[in-house]
Amino acid sequence: MQKCLQATALMAGAWRDSGPVAVRLLFSVLLLAAVSQGAAGAEMIGQGGYVTDGDTFELALPDHMVKIRICGIDAPESGEPGSREAWAALSAMVHRRPVRCVQVGQEPGTVCDHHSKPTNRDRIVAQCFVGDQDIAAALVRDGHACDWQKFSGGYYHRLTGGKVC
Repeated sequence: MQKCLQATALMAGAWRDSGPVAVRLLFSVLLLAAVSQGAAGAEMIGQGGYVTDGDTFELALPDHMVKIRICGIDAPESGEPGSREAWAALSAMVHRRPVRCVQVGQEPGTVCDHHSKPTNRDRIVAQCFVGDQDIAAALVRDGHACDWQKFSGGYYHRLTGGKVC
């Protein structure tokens, strides 16, 4: 993805000041397609959107919205004790903020690889970050979710000392 962005940035510089409007428009469309293809593959980078519960949220990509299920953790379901706090914690971390997610089974890899499927119902199962902060680790550390060892291999418990499901 990084190499793709570097190459397109070089091409953008070369085309910036030359060529007719139609060529520039075509180049812009191709650039958008290349970036969107990369985002749908290994890493998805977008803006955090609506938070469903303490472990599920929407991610706005350049050309569509995806529903993300954070891998390796479990948070209280709506109506259960702690559900509002878990929802609020995840909302504070991701809503309208840049979020980077890696789908289970994709490069560069996740803590849930070989433990979890890449999708669950209508959701993409992924390890997600805000800046360098692993969202799941923060939720487990702060007591809003538990480490679901079946899917994380115990990673979040070892990392944070947080509760195990």
